[in-house]
Amino acid sequence: MSTFVAVIMAGGKGQRFWPLSTPDKPKQFLDLERTGRTLIQSTYDRILPLVAGPEAIFVATAQPYKDLVLEQLPDLSEDNLIIEPVGRDSAPAVALASLTLHKRYPDAVAGFFSADHRIGLPGEFRDTIRQATELAQSTAGIVTIGIQPSWPATGYGYIQAGEPVGEHGYRVLQFVEKPNAKRAQQYLEAGHYSWNAGIFVWPLKTILQELETHVPDLMKPLKEAFEQGKVAEVFPTLKKISIDFAVMERTDKVYVIPGDFEWDDIGDWVALERLLKQNESDSNTVVGNHVGLETAGNIIYTETEDDVIVTLGVENLVVVKRGNVVMLVHKDRIQEIKHILEDERLATISVS
Repeated sequence: MSTFVAVIMAGGKGQRFWPLSTPDKPKQFLDLERTGRTLIQSTYDRILPLVAGPEAIFVATAQPYKDLVLEQLPDLSEDNLIIEPVGRDSAPAVALASLTLHKRYPDAVAGFFSADHRIGLPGEFRDTIRQATELAQSTAGIVTIGIQPSWPATGYGYIQAGEPVGEHGYRVLQFVEKPNAKRAQQYLEAGHYSWNAGIFVWPLKTILQELETHVPDLMKPLKEAFEQGKVAEVFPTLKKISIDFAVMERTDKVYVIPGDFEWDDIGDWVALERLLKQNESDSNTVVGNHVGLETAGNIIYTETEDDVIVTLGVENLVVVKRGNVVMLVHKDRIQEIKHILEDERLATISVS
C-alpha cells in the first residue's frame, strides 16, 4: 500500500456568504452551524483517521490566511502549509500542492478535500475514500467522488458514470456543467448521474503527468519556478483555470466512486436551509433572534444573541445582521452578492 496524504484546499474567499464571510476571515474559518468547530476544523477532524498523523495533512491556502490556519489547526506544522501567492483558480493550486507533496512523498496517493464541505456519516465518508485510494492505486488513475442526487439541483456539476471498474468504481463518461432545471430532472431520473463533489484521490505521479499533458502552458513555467525557488514570482502569471477544465474533462484516466454519505457544498446562504431545521409553522430558517409576523420562507441570521431581527409580511429573503452591517437579499439573487461587493463604497467598510 502506498502512503496516503491529504490536502485541504482552503484558499477561497467565500464571497456568497458575505457579510459573515469577509476577506480577512472567509467562511472556511467560521462555525456556520454553531457546532463549536469551524468548517476547516471539521474537515481536518474527518480526514485525520485516514492518514498516519498530522504530519501527513497539508493545507493549501492564501498568504493572508496563514495565521488563521495555524490558529485553528494547532497540531499542523507550518511546514505543511502550501501558500498560493495569489488566487489563480484550482488547477494552479492543485499543481503547486502536488509538486510540493511529490518532493516529500514521491510514491504517495493524495486526497484533495475542500475546506468548506459539510459531511454527514463520517465513517461512511472514510470508507469511500479508502475505496477510492485502492482504485487509484490499482488503475494509476484519477478518482473522483460522486454523490447520489436527492433533488434536481442546478447549482452542481454532474458526472455521468459508464462501465464498472473494480469492486466499487465506474469509468467516467463525461463531466457535465451546471444544468438547467429540466436537464437536472432528466439526470435525476436517469440514475447514472451523480453530483460532482469536488473530492479527488490520485497518485501524485499521475496527476502531475496529466497536468503536464493537458496544460503544459501551466505546468512548464510552474515546474521550472518550483525547482528554482521562484514560485512567488511566477505564480501570478500562470493560466487561470479550474482543475475540472484543465484535467478532469480531458483525461481518459478518470473514475468515479459513489459516495454513500451526506454531503453539502456550503456555497451560499441558501445552504443553511438544507443544513438547519426550518420552523414548521412558517418555513423560516433562523439562527439567532427573530420575531416575525406573516413572514415565510426566509433565512434569518444574527451573529450575537443581543441582535434581534424583526420582519413583517416578507417572504423568501436572506436577512443577515453582523456587526455594523445588515444585508437583505432575495434568495433567487443570492449568487449576485459577489457583484455588489465590487461597489467601491463597500470596500471602505469594515464589517465588525
